[in-house]
Amino acid sequence: MINTHRLLASFVLILLHGSGSATQVYRSTAPDGSTVFSDQPSDQATPITIDPPPAPPLPPPSAAPPAAAAPRDEPAAADKPTTYKTLRITQPADDAVVWFAEGPVAVTVEIVPPLAEGHVLVPFLNGVAQGEGVAANGFSLTGLDPDTYRLAVAIHDETGKSLKTSPAIRFHFKRQSVNLPARRPPPRNAP
Repeated sequence: MINTHRLLASFVLILLHGSGSATQVYRSTAPDGSTVFSDQPSDQATPITIDPPPAPPLPPPSAAPPAAAAPRDEPAAADKPTTYKTLRITQPADDAVVWFAEGPVAVTVEIVPPLAEGHVLVPFLNGVAQGEGVAANGFSLTGLDPDTYRLAVAIHDETGKSLKTSPAIRFHFKRQSVNLPARRPPPRNAP
């Protein structure tokens, strides 16, 4: 069943929207017994005059304007630039030897404060950027040939701008020789 008060209120709000004067509404009863409100008169309709709601009172002229609400949250991290205090490679150590048999070269980086959202860590091997970067403080270098390498890392923001670069370290990537004494098979005529 339709709530006639709710229907009347809805209809009045529609008619009063943007209107500043009294509004004429017509109420009638439909053949099924329900109440109908309309802005069009009919033979069975009863006119109802609806006055607009009063305007809210104005504040007294001497009243001070309301104080601006204090911000609840700090500005978003994207609004405040992150200043990195520490960026250094902790693994491998400077001048370390990394053996091919140990697998990829694991790199760990100390970052203070931690890497901000949207920033990436880009490795530079012998001065050449290796990929687009990672959003972590560690990664692995794969596909290296035995050689001595210089490694540095840089933090880039979402536009690709370099924010800080670490000091470079040197590491040696080596393969073990099959001719090492420890890898030689025992002599055949040994007792």
